[in-house]
Amino acid sequence: MSVLITGGAGLLGSHLNIKDSCKPSSKELNLLNYSELQRFIETYKIKKIVHCAALVGGVHANKSKIYDFFNLNLQMNLNVINACKMFNLHNSVFILSTCILPANGPFPLTEEMLHDGEPHYTNYGYAYAKRMLEVGARCMLEQYGTKATCIIPCNFYGANDNHDLEYGHVIPSLIHKCYLAIKNNTDLVVWGSGKPEREFIYVKDLAYVVEQLIDSGDNIDYPQSMIISPNKSYSIESITELIVQKMNFKGNVIFDKTKPDGILKKPTSNALFTKYFPNYNCVPLEYGLDASIEHFTVNYPNVRK
Repeated sequence: MSVLITGGAGLLGSHLNIKDSCKPSSKELNLLNYSELQRFIETYKIKKIVHCAALVGGVHANKSKIYDFFNLNLQMNLNVINACKMFNLHNSVFILSTCILPANGPFPLTEEMLHDGEPHYTNYGYAYAKRMLEVGARCMLEQYGTKATCIIPCNFYGANDNHDLEYGHVIPSLIHKCYLAIKNNTDLVVWGSGKPEREFIYVKDLAYVVEQLIDSGDNIDYPQSMIISPNKSYSIESITELIVQKMNFKGNVIFDKTKPDGILKKPTSNALFTKYFPNYNCVPLEYGLDASIEHFTVNYPNVRK
């Protein structure tokens, strides 16, 4: 094997199709144990890492377990960076998130603004742990010449997402809530006002970008950090309306304003992404939602929830 994909059973990892790669489970490789990671790299002759693994969740999860999100993600990330440095795993790919960008803009957010301000207070534990991937990658390149590309995707979604009602992200949680509201003939209750805006990218689009970075990273000098987004925002209210329409829900939709909204908006610039992928067109949200809803309803007993 030459490419280690961490978090291979997760949303992004499960969609990656990279030649000579391996996707060990957490039982097979505990990323919190550096000795285990070191032995795995030596045993399987790993040359690159695609680091997808993370403790992730929505607004409630990040806020209620903010230290856990900081501590566990930071430990994993430092172990992966140290392994890349120790074994000179050149042109690895680290997955970050646009939620780590400064909460107060200015907008649109760019790669250069990453450390210009605090992330949103609801997820700063996770955000700072993820920011350290970028810092570590820069330091590693400057001191040792070992490069890792940090991609900063907006909210990604699709088949094999986590549909947990309390701790999941926006789209998978809304699909699950709508499914249950239809099944139980109840109101659809959505957290927050519905006014916050988010950017979304279909997971297969993101997987394609990662695969290209791995396949061509030795020949193309990709930037050290790159935001991946379709450069279009949707309100939570409009996303809810789309899901309600596509799932044919006829009941009441209630926005529970006693629950937190999270950051109100975080539009990004995808200028760097379009420079390196000028001819790539992201899947429209409507199509991605259709595919996600179909997968969820067909596989309901077995989906992550």
